[in-house]
Amino acid sequence: MTVTVGIATEGGGIATPPSGGGSRPVELAELMSTVPLGMAIIDRELRFVEVSDAMAAMHGVSREAHLGQPMVEVLRAEPSAADVVRRVRRVLETGVALEGVEIIHRESGAHGERTRVYRASYHPVRRDGAIVAACIYVEDMTERRRVEAQRDAGAARERSVREQALRETQEAVRARDEFLSVAAHELRTPLTSLRLHLQLLLRQVGGSNQEPPAELAPRARVLDRQLSRLVGLVNTLLDVSRLAAGRLSLEPRELDLAQMVRQMAEAFSEEFTRAGSTLSLHVDGPLLGEWDSLRLEQVLVNLLSNAVKYGGGQPVEVSLASEGPTAVLAVKDQGIGISEDGMARLFGKFERAVSERHYGGLGLGLYITRQIVEAMGGSITVRSAQGKGSTFILRLPTRPPVPSKAAVGAR
Repeated sequence: MTVTVGIATEGGGIATPPSGGGSRPVELAELMSTVPLGMAIIDRELRFVEVSDAMAAMHGVSREAHLGQPMVEVLRAEPSAADVVRRVRRVLETGVALEGVEIIHRESGAHGERTRVYRASYHPVRRDGAIVAACIYVEDMTERRRVEAQRDAGAARERSVREQALRETQEAVRARDEFLSVAAHELRTPLTSLRLHLQLLLRQVGGSNQEPPAELAPRARVLDRQLSRLVGLVNTLLDVSRLAAGRLSLEPRELDLAQMVRQMAEAFSEEFTRAGSTLSLHVDGPLLGEWDSLRLEQVLVNLLSNAVKYGGGQPVEVSLASEGPTAVLAVKDQGIGISEDGMARLFGKFERAVSERHYGGLGLGLYITRQIVEAMGGSITVRSAQGKGSTFILRLPTRPPVPSKAAVGAR
């Protein structure tokens, strides 16, 4: 049987082979000898009409041994022969193509069992509307599946390594938070005792007047200030451990935020004076709301401390206003400012936007501040640029949408 095929033109049509001289038409047998795809044509008697060299190699039988032979004879050694014949018969009878059928062959060899994977498609061949044959296309997927399996195995190993690293990191964080909690609790007792003994010693030295001698007063103030700083650091560590464990609670009550801001500004006046800075307030009238007074005081302490520390001795402005049901507090300094990189991690735990060598602290103040503010249903943002100062803006609802003693979850 000789079959000629048309040659595709650039326009996408099929050029009819010339009937006279010129190029010889391409015969199907020539195409079958060069096409790299497993391909076979089966007639209605289930005999091989044509087969590609690639298909013959898959069957382990020469191309010539296929032609004109029944499928069952040629494929009798194939484990999937019955299924292949059944599919071809179905296509010949129904005219409906079958695509993407996976065939798995397991072959025994000197090096053990070998698995090959094929993907086959079956299509009807029509002439004048009648089905005269079926065409089989087979692609050997073995190498591709092997590569995919290696890739999947590599991805699984990588995922396992990441998961293990994550577990180890989480365990390290848990151990760190547990250590911080224990250390903070243990440190508070001797620090409290030190402050009490310092106060008692000053009273004894001062006699009945309850005032220490003039030469001891400056040193006593330094000792008290440093002890206060240590107590603050310990309390900060304790807050972090409580946040991690979800045990930091809020106890809202009615208070005047404007009055609290004035009191905190007065309490910080000496620190601003030592830093060579001035603090100006823009606070109008009472601003009533329901907040946790101790936690809100902690937020104000952190914001004012930052303004003193990073304000560069320049003026600091604090403003408070009411925007409907929201209190808006802004703390603006004209100091060193914050870089773009520092802004991205400013509110992170143990993160710092400046050098540790020049500025003290643990890098926890703003982290704790943000957790407290968000627990109250509010938000805190910052506007800043390197060398142009910073403005922290705190927004708090006057009636937070959180129940009394709501636990602040770990972040």
